[in-house]
Amino acid sequence: MKTILVHIEGDNGQESRLSAAFDLARATGGHLVCLSVMPYAAYALGDQAMGAFPITTLIDALEARRKIERVAIEARLAREGVSWDWLAADGDASDRLVEHARLADVVVMSAGPFAHQAALQLGRTGDVAIRAPAPVLAVPEGAAGIDVAGAALLCWDGGQEAGTALRAALPLLKLAQSVTLLTVAEKDTPYTARAAAAFLSRHDTHAEVIERGGDDANIEQVIRSVAAEREVAWIVQGAYGHSRMRQMLFGGVTRGLLADAPVPILMAH
Repeated sequence: MKTILVHIEGDNGQESRLSAAFDLARATGGHLVCLSVMPYAAYALGDQAMGAFPITTLIDALEARRKIERVAIEARLAREGVSWDWLAADGDASDRLVEHARLADVVVMSAGPFAHQAALQLGRTGDVAIRAPAPVLAVPEGAAGIDVAGAALLCWDGGQEAGTALRAALPLLKLAQSVTLLTVAEKDTPYTARAAAAFLSRHDTHAEVIERGGDDANIEQVIRSVAAEREVAWIVQGAYGHSRMRQMLFGGVTRGLLADAPVPILMAH
């Protein structure tokens, strides 16, 4: 993965995102593209009766904070020994990340509820995962980066999303010390876990196939159990195999894992 797009925002998950991005860059010889987005809402705050001065003052304060953050992160980037670019944009963060993902191999974002904007961040990561042309690496707060060479868990259900995630993960799966290909109550499909493992073998990646019983209600728990049992360093899965609206309203495997990710999760839709 040679172009790694990482979301810069200054929230509680940023340190883990940066650490994971550095790990990816070092493991693959990749280049970091740091994207900082100023939301349009920042320019629309205030009351007309207050006049323009307070709004201008607020914007100046936000821009000053943005510059301070950039200086601090650039100093950190210089110490890490990886190549990088800095991009600044305005507007909706999800839209800008999706746009810049056109020329990226992976988008590094955050997983899990944290800070006071947990629902917003969770929704943003899921939104980018289903719209971006590149996979999203969702990194939980507190994660010390990603051990690319560690054990990987590939979740497989024969669906298009799982296939997309598998192909997107190939450069990293080749670096993993082991790959477990998990299917839960495998459906009647020609795109079986064995077929997926055969596909991987043609790319010089050996995967151990395991099947576990279960139903739609406990697939997430099975994934968590196998991840702990195998001591995996990261997970690969398709993002939102069912309707996104259905998952947002009633939950789902993607939403459940994102909300409390045990390890970094590489997702694609």
